[in-house]
Amino acid sequence: MHPAVLAALVCPHDGQGLQQDARSLACAAGHRFDLARQGYATLIRRPLAHSGDPAPMIERRLRVHGADLLGAVHTAVVAAARAAALPPGIVCDLGAGPGTYLAAVLDAREDRAGLAIDVSKAAARRAARCHQRAASIVADVWDGLPVATGSVALLLDVFAPRPAEELARVVAPGGTLLVVTPLPDHLAELRGPFDLLDVAEDKAASLPDRLGPAFTEVARDRVEDVVEVRASQAADLAGMGPSGHHLDVGALEAAARELPAASEVRVAVTLSRFVRREVRGGAGSLTR
Repeated sequence: MHPAVLAALVCPHDGQGLQQDARSLACAAGHRFDLARQGYATLIRRPLAHSGDPAPMIERRLRVHGADLLGAVHTAVVAAARAAALPPGIVCDLGAGPGTYLAAVLDAREDRAGLAIDVSKAAARRAARCHQRAASIVADVWDGLPVATGSVALLLDVFAPRPAEELARVVAPGGTLLVVTPLPDHLAELRGPFDLLDVAEDKAASLPDRLGPAFTEVARDRVEDVVEVRASQAADLAGMGPSGHHLDVGALEAAARELPAASEVRVAVTLSRFVRREVRGGAGSLTR
């Protein structure tokens, strides 16, 4: 595991630092976490209540990214990451999936190492080999992040959960938080055929209030594109996100068969950039 990433990890039980010993991570109190054969670690303090995205959904993401259907989003995230003035610390991708965004950012920020966090083991397996300067862990973002306070210089949150108190704790003062949220017309052409979940009108506008006083919003940009997709790619776009959990493979394939061989689909998101500022009294949480 990259030394900078290892230094940023803490035991989920007591918040102590971790050391790598052969194929496991351990804290001074003796809590030990085995590294999977694929290279990721599971850092949880209680059994997971949910298993996250299964392998087929992760494969859909990889095909979508491989076809560059979300290229405009990737380009915007990388540009914002490259331009950010960062304090010491790692890049962390929350809800990282297979680590596609993390890998692209690490290519742009050669001075940084990165950590992919996801509740899905299928995602963690893929993310563990997304980049030579990246490591991957399974963790529940709603149950305390096993990451040291102030150890993250750049936090990516692309279509992912946002536990505000923990984000404030792990991001270093002066650090950057990049949040990508879908706009109401994101993948609008697929919403009817695939019965996709609706997107709230104020999703991006409400972010500053939801993140609290620890973050200052410094930029908010619309990122839009129109991409041509094949019917099978439309099914991948529909099935890779939250809607994929209530759509079975048969329903996706049946809906895709009703589509034209190729069609245009809108990509529409908001990229919000926040800077972590000092808060009197700190933003303490489970781990230190």
